[in-house]
Amino acid sequence: MPSRRYRALALAMAALAVATCFLLPLLAARVVRGALERGSAQDRAAYASGASPWSWRFREADDLVAGKVFGDAALKSGEHGLIVAPTGSGRGELGFPLSRQADLARLNLLRVDASAPGGRFSAIARPTLEAPLVRAELPGLSAPIRLDQLTWRDATGATVPAPQRAAMLRLGFTLPTGATLTLRGASLARAGGPPPETGTPIPNGLSAEGLLHWRDQQRAVDPLATFGSAPPPGPAPAWRRWAPAAVYLALLVTGAMRLRRRRDGSRIDDLVNAALAVAGPLWLIAGLGLAPLPEASAVAMFAGGIIYATLLSWIRAVPRWHWKGSWRMAGWPLLAIPVALGIAAVAGHTPAWPPVGRALLYIGWAFFQQWLMLAVVAGLLARALPRPAAVLLTALAFALLHTPNGLLMQLCFVAELGWAWWYLHNRSLLPVAVAHAAAAVIMQACMAGGVLRSLEVSARFLS
Repeated sequence: MPSRRYRALALAMAALAVATCFLLPLLAARVVRGALERGSAQDRAAYASGASPWSWRFREADDLVAGKVFGDAALKSGEHGLIVAPTGSGRGELGFPLSRQADLARLNLLRVDASAPGGRFSAIARPTLEAPLVRAELPGLSAPIRLDQLTWRDATGATVPAPQRAAMLRLGFTLPTGATLTLRGASLARAGGPPPETGTPIPNGLSAEGLLHWRDQQRAVDPLATFGSAPPPGPAPAWRRWAPAAVYLALLVTGAMRLRRRRDGSRIDDLVNAALAVAGPLWLIAGLGLAPLPEASAVAMFAGGIIYATLLSWIRAVPRWHWKGSWRMAGWPLLAIPVALGIAAVAGHTPAWPPVGRALLYIGWAFFQQWLMLAVVAGLLARALPRPAAVLLTALAFALLHTPNGLLMQLCFVAELGWAWWYLHNRSLLPVAVAHAAAAVIMQACMAGGVLRSLEVSARFLS
């Protein structure tokens, strides 16, 4: 029978868990608010310099929409950009990624950094994703092009007004045999008029999802809208970006050297090893930078943490665990599946099941997360701390891995409280991983785009 002290600790951890569940959405909203302010400050700085957020550099195929050429041409990466070589008719299109609708009425200057010995080129736009395509022949690629001064035509060849907005923007080309197009970059800019100096004040009291919905409404009215009045950030020196990674990687090396000398560490060693294993992934996903492309230093920290966790498992520095174990009690973690179905039935929408490839990706990602969270982190924490504290910290780390998706953070926190508690009693990973994967697929199919904005995390949640 648990002692009085243990029961008091369990009650205290339960109270902290309830408080944490309510605080997680506040953290998510704060992170999203900060991201909106920083992103808007960068946008205003771009406008002031004569550029815009709609700017692209082309080095890899994935820098284009769908990562390919639409039409008769082959694509490969070159030293200075993407190289397009004609095949067949030599006609094709290259899509510029648009994270949001562009205002072509004010961003009416198109710059294309490209070179080709010959060929014909055109700008292709679609004002909305449902609207018909319009096309305008370009006089060339060497000079900036005023989009509002081009002759735009529809699919029938009839002249139409210049598009005011673009939800899709492509560069069309017809290349002669033997010629190649080297595409290095492109951008939209303002041909005239003062840039915005301050942004719309951001309302208080909204959730992370509410803030993004408000932002999208503002941008539907004005695609150039910015928010808040934060000053533009100054350029960060490379040493400052790499300093956390250097310190972290040094700690990992130090920890690995200690593991070679002694595998059965103290409670402090277990706490340190758990922190080192999870710190890298947390830095990448919940590091509050929220850049569209993660910095190389953050990726290095993520990889370092995973390698360290793998090393801990390889040398058996974590408590023993197994994949299957006894299935007599497996119904408890699998309860997450009917719970997810019940939530979807009450608050979800008509199922839109993800493609098989994406579903398999969810399954693989779920197995990986639960291995890291339970087999490594929870196992080490439970050896160093009372079990209720280990469960709470494991669930908190799992929730933070889903920053800043507020509602998803809450769902993951509650689910991991139950999964971690069950795992520490049974040391079996497969039932939890299966429950996690199935619940994720159900939420993606029945709740994403509705009550749940998406299953995305970090910068992807902001798009």
